Amino acid sequence: MQHVSWFDARTLLHAEGSLHAAATERVALPSAIGRVLAEPLKSPLPVPHYDSSAMDGYALAGRGPWQLLASQESQPGENVHRKTVPLEAGQATPILTGGLLPPGADAVLRLEHARLSNDGDLAMIEALPHFFERSPHLQPAVGDDIRRAGEELAAGATVLAAGIRLGARHIGSLATLGFDSLPVYTQPTVALAYTGNEIITGGLPGPGEVRDAFSPQFPFIIESFGARVTSTVRLQDSAPNFHHWLDHTAADILMLTGGSSTSDVDWVRRVLTELGATYIFESVAIRPGHPALAALLPDGRLVLGLPGNPLAAHVALYSYLPAVLAGIFGQPLAQLPTGTLTAAVPGYSTKDLRLIPVTIEVTPGGVHLTPQDKTRSHMLTGFASADALALLPPEGAEAEKNCQFLGLPV
Repeated sequence: MQHVSWFDARTLLHAEGSLHAAATERVALPSAIGRVLAEPLKSPLPVPHYDSSAMDGYALAGRGPWQLLASQESQPGENVHRKTVPLEAGQATPILTGGLLPPGADAVLRLEHARLSNDGDLAMIEALPHFFERSPHLQPAVGDDIRRAGEELAAGATVLAAGIRLGARHIGSLATLGFDSLPVYTQPTVALAYTGNEIITGGLPGPGEVRDAFSPQFPFIIESFGARVTSTVRLQDSAPNFHHWLDHTAADILMLTGGSSTSDVDWVRRVLTELGATYIFESVAIRPGHPALAALLPDGRLVLGLPGNPLAAHVALYSYLPAVLAGIFGQPLAQLPTGTLTAAVPGYSTKDLRLIPVTIEVTPGGVHLTPQDKTRSHMLTGFASADALALLPPEGAEAEKNCQFLGLPV
């Protein structure tokens, strides 16, 4: 049996993914959330793209006091932010936050810092001097409360690099730049099969039964990584069922939970042999999750077999699918960050690497990893409160030891 290290398993899958680079497509801006950007984006215009006011108040020209000029009366529905009145020295005009700066204006006086008065038939604006005690002329300095075009970004500046997973914050920024659609990678497709005759999908399990720990959340986790789940099925444990599903399911990646071990009722390996599959790896030297496997069917579809125990299956999912997808999307395999254990972790009876659920606390002194309890392969309570999986040697580790960890983004 081809038994590889956890690091090698991820490297092998990343390399396999790199052989199947995703195509690209353009999608509407709202549909791009969660997708991977296929090309670098450059700003098509300066940001802001015009000189504007940062406050409600008055656009000013020269020193005050200022004669107040009013623009033409606005009509219902009119965009008043575009209305301007050219100013000469000693003149002012009302302006709103974001309003176009009038020609000749060199500062903005905030509404709450101004006093309006009348000099005969003229409306006059004065700056309230106590707000400008540090100014030599007791009034706004040139440039005060003006947003200058291009002060955030120059036209042509790179906004996002290719390979970034687009989130809601990205989309908001790109909308302000005028993007209506984005170039993204097509999503690799994943078909899911849940196995195990002992699994029930609702209610309280009885003796000899186990509640389904995968189907409510696995599709969400997989799609959060950037793939698209195209089908899910629950397979009864029999060779014909496994054979038919593996042979006839159309997807880039076929993922099974359970059935990947070597007992008499685990059919995945035997069926893969019947179908002429080629193993990328047959098991991994980690705990929990060593029965995980990866294989290629003759037509190029990738099979990922996850262990049946809940924590082991989750460890395998977070370990291997992102590695494949990074290769497909042309991204490097992410480097693992490090942190310091806050408590000792005892050794284990095997010689395999261990992945232990931990919580993360970031302080000025560094990243602190607190090991969780109840972390055997069939347990999920410790995993449920974890932020990451810490990589620990089989002999365990003392408190204050530095170790790498794999983040759990969802």
